[in-house]
Amino acid sequence: MQRVEITGSSVKRVDAETSLPVQVVSKADIARTGATSTEELLQSISAFSSAGGTTNATGAGVSTGGLSSISLRGLGSTRTLVLVNGRRLAAFAGSDGSSVNVNAIPLAAIERVEILKDGASGVYGSDAVAGVVNFILAKQVAGIELSAGYGSPTESGGGQNAKASITGGYNTDKLNIVVSGSYEKDKALFGRDRTFAASATRLPYYSSTATGQGNIQGNFIPGSGPAAGFSSGGSGYGNPLAVGDKCSTIKMSTIASGAKGAPYCAYDSGPDVGLTPDRVLYNLTSNLSYQLSADHQLFADVLYSQSQVTQTYQPSPARASFFETDDQFGKQGVDQALLLYPSNPNYQSIAVPYLQSRGFGALIGKPLAITSRVFNFGPRQNVDTAKQARAVLGLKGALGFGDYEVAFSHNESKLDSAVTTGYFSQVAYAKIINASNWNPWAAGGVQTGALADQLQSAAFRGNYLNAKSTSDAFDGKLAGDFWTVAGITPQYAVGAQSRKEKYSTSPSAAYESGDISGLGGSLVPIDRDRTVNSAYGELSVPLLKSLEVNLAARDDHYDDVGNTANWKANFRWQPVKQIVLRGSYGTGFRAPSLVDLWTPQTLGTSEQFTDPGTKQTGLQVNSLSGGNPNLKPEKSKQYSFGAVWQPLSTASIGLDFFNIRIRDILATPSAQEVVSRFRAGDPAYAGLVTLRGNDIVSIKKTLANTGDANVQGVDLFANWKDSFSFGKLDVSLNGTYMDTFDQTSPGGDISHKVGTIVDPTGTPVIGAQDGGVILRWKHQLAGTWSFGAWSTTLVQNYRTGYQVGHDLNDNKVFISSESIYDANLSYKGIKNLTLALGVKNLFDKKPDPIGTPVTNQFQAGYDINQYDPRGRYVYLTAGYKF
Repeated sequence: MQRVEITGSSVKRVDAETSLPVQVVSKADIARTGATSTEELLQSISAFSSAGGTTNATGAGVSTGGLSSISLRGLGSTRTLVLVNGRRLAAFAGSDGSSVNVNAIPLAAIERVEILKDGASGVYGSDAVAGVVNFILAKQVAGIELSAGYGSPTESGGGQNAKASITGGYNTDKLNIVVSGSYEKDKALFGRDRTFAASATRLPYYSSTATGQGNIQGNFIPGSGPAAGFSSGGSGYGNPLAVGDKCSTIKMSTIASGAKGAPYCAYDSGPDVGLTPDRVLYNLTSNLSYQLSADHQLFADVLYSQSQVTQTYQPSPARASFFETDDQFGKQGVDQALLLYPSNPNYQSIAVPYLQSRGFGALIGKPLAITSRVFNFGPRQNVDTAKQARAVLGLKGALGFGDYEVAFSHNESKLDSAVTTGYFSQVAYAKIINASNWNPWAAGGVQTGALADQLQSAAFRGNYLNAKSTSDAFDGKLAGDFWTVAGITPQYAVGAQSRKEKYSTSPSAAYESGDISGLGGSLVPIDRDRTVNSAYGELSVPLLKSLEVNLAARDDHYDDVGNTANWKANFRWQPVKQIVLRGSYGTGFRAPSLVDLWTPQTLGTSEQFTDPGTKQTGLQVNSLSGGNPNLKPEKSKQYSFGAVWQPLSTASIGLDFFNIRIRDILATPSAQEVVSRFRAGDPAYAGLVTLRGNDIVSIKKTLANTGDANVQGVDLFANWKDSFSFGKLDVSLNGTYMDTFDQTSPGGDISHKVGTIVDPTGTPVIGAQDGGVILRWKHQLAGTWSFGAWSTTLVQNYRTGYQVGHDLNDNKVFISSESIYDANLSYKGIKNLTLALGVKNLFDKKPDPIGTPVTNQFQAGYDINQYDPRGRYVYLTAGYKF
């Protein structure tokens, strides 16, 4: 019987159930999901259902660059190793230096996906702390296969998807070639298209507090800065239009009380936020093998992907505190505020009567700093073009003492980021405004006439960032049998690898200066590289016919962070034919990426947060962020044990317990985490917040080794299939139960993260921004009935409920448990033709409302990490083979 290599081991074997828990998703399984992208496919797998299970390009307000990444066990995409045909891809350029864009892997070319749900640093090195996802692409196809599909939500608006692919193969007794090309297109969906997301205000759950137009921050002394009593937040001394609830005349909503107790105008960003982006993806892959002789084979594979993701969301805000990190103001002698002078007619006719009526007469007669939501440049729109390429050339075969494989691979990822509308030079905008008689309370919230024309000179459009990540690797391995001793024939594998990593970013001069509103501050160029040399060995010993023990060890040397050695031991025992017992224990590590180490620390603008100390919401302040050259690698230990029982030839049940402990976690805290823990008195956060009076004016959120984590749970799977007179039935269940996910802060505080993204006081748990909640339980239950040319599948996607924060009255808010059903019907009654009709979210389940968001999301009304805002989605696919 032929031996094959299974993800998680370099030793070839014939066992159906290995000593490690590996879930396999076949091409048929993929077709039944109706997934429109690789990232969407993985959402259905229970091991990915915890926090950060999949991160897509919907993060409006976050510079994702169009990245779609995956995470096992809720431990983050940087701790989940992604492979294609058993080898690494380059990290996504413009991101964290470790995460891989899974949407660069064409869905149409995937033959199967193998998910190793166990740590594997002893075999694969860094990034495999939580496990490994290995995408196996088709290596042999006869003829030509064409496929096309179209899907649309049943509710009006965007969210439609179209896709097409062509795959061709050529085979001789020596040569096998497969070439596949595919195209995918998604249409954007906006908050205004869904009632649950159409407003950022839904009382008592949450209220829109984004920076509004025309709020008075206080007196500002030209040439000097804020005067005493200045309010750095977005509400300040209120807004003249908030009296009498006239904020709607400038596209705002009225909030009854702000920092100074006065009503103010807040921007309702809900309708304008993109829930899902426009996305266009082109892919080309090819696999080749050529039999040089009976014992030697040449192989190669090529992957090329180009995606363009267009994210559109609300116009940029502008106010004094956002300008403080922009050194262009000082260089050009421009005051860091949008000023309304007493000489301005609108000061006398609108501001003065309002200030007198609210008892703020002390402000009258001096320049006022005003907030703005700048509609004159339109909505912000980012266009991210990402290119991923990989080429592998290798040789494998058999020698007298074993099998060998050597290969060279070149990987690269490129990102070109541009903006089209909604962005502007802050200093140029402020310079024009401060020299004019502008009206902050003009109808529609926009400046008109000659002033509007003049402001267009401050607009910023075009490319602002180019990033590139490359990885060149040479690897070789030998595998075979040792000598037989006492009837025992151990198997071995040894190998070595040398990898050169490079990472560079090239921001435009405007982006580097930090002067472009809405881009989050300045970005400094990076140009770094390193070499990683590794050696590993693996030994599999069949101590008994029913008992096999496997040992693996690996040594990795990084020329920037030093040396690390890791090992793993596992066993497989089959005491009777129907039962397999298995277990493993190993160590792991994650090296800090080049981005982690070498990103310069710069001042920018934070994401939005709520200040528990002042009860102000929607705040954004100066934020120091960046990397840290003194970082050290994370270390981990993990163990697992489980059993697989096959009571019938047609059924099997498996249960695997896992535990992972990580110390010195590499993490960047969110603004909300820093502020909430500072206000809660956590000593580890005491130096990360700067106050002006009791108002927060700046925070620090730089990368650091921050505490430890303990993760524990159980994976469950069950399969049953049989044939009857009425057809074939196939039922499968895959679920994950999370018992523990405890993370410790540097100050010793422990966050119990399972089933909640806040602690009992409403403070966000540590890492809440990294994908949201750790679900207690999630499963997928699928049943397929086949008869003749017909096949139909019904899928239940279930998850337990969880706590999402507090409402505006400080009451706890819970998301209820949820079952979403998908259905698929396929027909193969016409020669070489396959037709399929499917529905995702069959009963059009709507999301429960969330409380005040504790993670950085601009989308309102639902948890972006758990709910697909498209709702019920109907699709049709067709495939034809020549």
